[in-house]
Amino acid sequence: MSMPNYQAWNTALLEHATHGAPLGSTVYLEVSDETLNRIGVQWWGPPPPGSSWRADFLGAVHKNSIYEARVCCDWMAASDPQGRPVGVAFLAAMVLAASNMATDAAGQLHEKNYFKRLAAVLGVPPSPQGRPPGLPTGAEEPLWQAWVAYLRGRGLDSTARGGEGAQRFIAYPISQCLIAEGQKQRLRRLFAERGYPAGWDGETLASRLRADGELTKKLAELLSRTGAAAEDVHDALQGVLQDFHASGGSADVTESTGVGPRQLVAGLYRGEHWRTGEPEYQLFPRQPRGVRLTRMAVQFPGGAEVLDLERPGYYRPVGEVTLAELTRGVRLEVAGNPFVDALVLPARDYWLLRRDPDAEGMFASLGTPGVGEHLLLLVRDTLLPDLRRFQEEGLVAWTGQPDALGEGWVEVRDLMVIGNHWSEVPAGQARALHEALRPPGGVSIHLEGGARTQRAGAYLAGAGPDVRVMSFSLDAHLTVCRDGEEVFAAGVTPGEVLSLPLDSPGTFELSAESRGQHAVRTLTVVPWEELRAAPVPPERREGMEVNGRRIWGAYVQDL
Repeated sequence: MSMPNYQAWNTALLEHATHGAPLGSTVYLEVSDETLNRIGVQWWGPPPPGSSWRADFLGAVHKNSIYEARVCCDWMAASDPQGRPVGVAFLAAMVLAASNMATDAAGQLHEKNYFKRLAAVLGVPPSPQGRPPGLPTGAEEPLWQAWVAYLRGRGLDSTARGGEGAQRFIAYPISQCLIAEGQKQRLRRLFAERGYPAGWDGETLASRLRADGELTKKLAELLSRTGAAAEDVHDALQGVLQDFHASGGSADVTESTGVGPRQLVAGLYRGEHWRTGEPEYQLFPRQPRGVRLTRMAVQFPGGAEVLDLERPGYYRPVGEVTLAELTRGVRLEVAGNPFVDALVLPARDYWLLRRDPDAEGMFASLGTPGVGEHLLLLVRDTLLPDLRRFQEEGLVAWTGQPDALGEGWVEVRDLMVIGNHWSEVPAGQARALHEALRPPGGVSIHLEGGARTQRAGAYLAGAGPDVRVMSFSLDAHLTVCRDGEEVFAAGVTPGEVLSLPLDSPGTFELSAESRGQHAVRTLTVVPWEELRAAPVPPERREGMEVNGRRIWGAYVQDL
């Protein structure tokens, strides 16, 4: 077997970090021995006898970035023919050095001797000045900037941030280590002691960790995050939990191989019966990060159903979820991928559903809502007293009365968070719901309308979206930059629909500020020439039959 070169590793790391990331989400270039092994096995199979994928990766990086015991990374400022940054594998080596750094009793990474560790990872002698020979101060920063620009061009955001003063450049790789290896070991011990099951989603796991207590300072800080940052923590915690179970569920495991089977975790997709208007719920599987795409099928009692990607980060809704299954949860076998063995719907007391921007009148588990969103809450009736108390305290409002669905489940429609004083109101029995409803900051940016393409949800030139800034304050300021150049900056009225210069091709960054609170959102506009017709598989059975033909959108098939 020919071993992968630097370019192959660069491509594999790009896919590992970005595939499965929903639009607007943040991305960590998380790299550890476990990560490298998972990537290697999925892309190229088991490592050769007596070797490891970590060693192969570092050998590829050394061959292409070290010359005469000196670092040479100037050539990495370019992009490959597909427009992807070629310095990602080198940055991954920098993150690997950070992931191996020691943590203190509080779970915090020690920044001391980082460059000495980096020199060891790169296979060069340490320099008396600290940084590896040939890597002058700040030489790696353009590579990080290229990585951030690439993600933003795909509708994603990077978590890579520089620090202050002497820690400016060390902060970049450390920022990618959301949960360091030492902290993972502590979590594995907790999972073993407390018997946490593999089927929990990250939000449920985070809530249980908070309730059970005994947290390190670092873990407590992670669990206090809100919004997109909280979603990152939930995803990372879920990954640690699933790797713990994949490696046998033992607290004595000091290093997971990273290649055991994982579970797909589903949220809910809500529609209505076309005739009666009664609510209908389906499984809404999340695309797993770090798992290569293959053709997978869910084994329902009535037969298998193929999982098709519907949008970045999500498969199309499948199956039907009954009220009894909402209460007890769902676990179904998955075939077609050796690294995925099941699809699970966790048993929870509530589901907070956002409007589907691609389907009028539909609601789904589509991430953390922002300020000013109208939501649908599916909740156990045992939590209604606390929810009504939140309403009386001016935290939330909704229209009409909760609709009882049966078996203890009710729907609260048109729910909106109207207050920001959550810390002053006790959660009662609804602690997890209290945390989920609490807004991630006091300002958010909403995109409405527009015409989107298949390319990661980019908008078509001349058909960009309208923008609405929402805030708990009465004023806000919005700045819009196109490819790094400011094209709009002005005070705006929260809630007002804005028509902005978002029609020409490019990558736009929208930044809103209100009373010290900030929100950032990116979007891409592409020319119409990039619009391509999506192929329709002939085995499709959607649509309707009319005069001997099946019609589905623009697709017409003779029967």
